[in-house]
Amino acid sequence: MNGRVVMAAAAATLATTLSVGCAPYTLRGKVVEGDVSFIAVVDASDPRLDGPGLSGALLTLQTDPQRLNRKTVGSAVSGADGSFSIPVNEVGAGLLIYDMGLKARKQGYSPTEQFFRLPPANKRVLVLLAPGAATTTGDRSTEPDAEELLRRFRPPRGDAPPP
Repeated sequence: MNGRVVMAAAAATLATTLSVGCAPYTLRGKVVEGDVSFIAVVDASDPRLDGPGLSGALLTLQTDPQRLNRKTVGSAVSGADGSFSIPVNEVGAGLLIYDMGLKARKQGYSPTEQFFRLPPANKRVLVLLAPGAATTTGDRSTEPDAEELLRRFRPPRGDAPPP
C-alpha cells in the first residue's frame, strides 16, 4: 500500500512539473522614445514603463541569436500605448535558461538589437528608440547593388595584384 502511495505522489509531481513546463510564457514590455536606442530587462515596477509609449514598433524575438541556427520564435507590433507581448512557445520557456535576441524597429527611429537571457515573468523588457533616419520598409534602393560593390572594390583589370 505504501508503495502505491509513493508512486501516486511521484506521478502527481511529474504531471505537475510537465504541465508547468508546458504553460505558455509571454515576454512583455514597452517601447518608449529615448535619447539612444537600446533594450534592457527591467523590474515590472520600473517607472519608465508608466510613461508614454511608441506605437507601431516592430519587434522580433529569436532564440540563440549569436548562432547560425537561430530561430525566430515570435514577433509583435507595439500597441497604442507602446506595450507589447510576445508568446514564447518553447519547451520550458520561463523556467529554463534561454539566450534570446530582440530586434526593434520603427519608421523614423534608429533600430536596436540586444541579447539577453529570457527573463522571469516578474520582469519586463524596456525598449528605447531614438529618433533617427532608419526605416522598417526594407527599402534598400539607396544602397549599392552587388555589381556596383564589385566595381568599387575590384582592382582594375590591368592593375590586378600578382598571384
